[in-house]
Amino acid sequence: MDTPITISGGGIIGNYISLRLKKNNINSIIVEKSEDSELPPGGIRTLTLNQQSLSMLQNVGIDPETALISKITVSDGEGTGRIQFSAEDIEEKNLSYVVMFNDLANMLMKAQKENTIFSNEVQSIQNFDNEIDSEVILKDGISIRTKIIAGCDGRNSNVAKIAALPGSFNEYKQTALTFVVSVQENTNENAYQVFSEKGIFALMPMPNNNNKHTVVWSINDSEIKDTDINDYVDNYLSYFESKLNLNMSVESKILNFKLSNHHLDKYINGSLVLIGDAAHSIHPLAGQGINLGFADADIFCEEVINAYNKGFSINEKALLKRYEIRRKGMNLIMLKSMDFFVNFFNNENLYLRILRNWGLTTFNKSRFIKAFFIKHASGLNKI
Repeated sequence: MDTPITISGGGIIGNYISLRLKKNNINSIIVEKSEDSELPPGGIRTLTLNQQSLSMLQNVGIDPETALISKITVSDGEGTGRIQFSAEDIEEKNLSYVVMFNDLANMLMKAQKENTIFSNEVQSIQNFDNEIDSEVILKDGISIRTKIIAGCDGRNSNVAKIAALPGSFNEYKQTALTFVVSVQENTNENAYQVFSEKGIFALMPMPNNNNKHTVVWSINDSEIKDTDINDYVDNYLSYFESKLNLNMSVESKILNFKLSNHHLDKYINGSLVLIGDAAHSIHPLAGQGINLGFADADIFCEEVINAYNKGFSINEKALLKRYEIRRKGMNLIMLKSMDFFVNFFNNENLYLRILRNWGLTTFNKSRFIKAFFIKHASGLNKI
């Protein structure tokens, strides 16, 4: 079996890349370890897409239902400091868009189903570090001759392990809870984030429902040690109701997962390229992980399509290196920024608390700085 590009991982990013390449007459094969089955519609998990990520999807014919966010209020739960980001600051209609994870994943999987090998995974790769075509061997023995192997298989990337790419890994010693709540009040396309001694609490609207919202709540493991998570939510949700002046009631199961980040020293090794969570992951406090993945996919596709249209070989070292250079620095800046916010707001020193309240208030008065920050987070500043 021959194909120009083999994609390891049939998730959102892998399917998007395959679909965009197909629309530019470049064939690919997706190798996905899960079975050929759709996720239940709706669900609990959501993704917050910036304008660039949503536009990328719409440009390949994927147009998911969205909940609009036109204003985001970030506040310190232990003080009076706060920042309010508004779409008006950058003369846009909206700041971001909330989509249901399952629904978006199903739309992309359906679009690329005929190009996917399900219930399989990459077992070994031959010649990926040379300037000739590589051979990908799958678990069931299938052999694929290919020019590029794109690793889109998440933070525990199988192809990254095969290439033995080094990197840094960090445990936040936090647990993230995510669940659905109903909110009595009309939040008017607002999203909220509160930094507090009870954790980092984010509240966002959900598609097609005026009163249902999704919560992502990051809590220090020491806070919930020997404590039932459901009991913790019952005991402390009222704390954030008071801070936000909203009435909330839990409407779903409470999912939980441990938080960590990682960043590989290299995104490429010969003809092997890592994209999205396979190369890097960050704290979910700003909801930017998926958008970094789409930004990686955008630049990777752009480089490959440009080379193909000019008649160049798509696995030239210079082409793949350009992708790494264009994305690695930007991703590292975002990772370090998220770590700074986590550490800064996780410190209960009285003087630091005073400083951050002053800083939030001062930052909120600067329209120029806020506009720069929003444009960067929205994907409008592209290298």
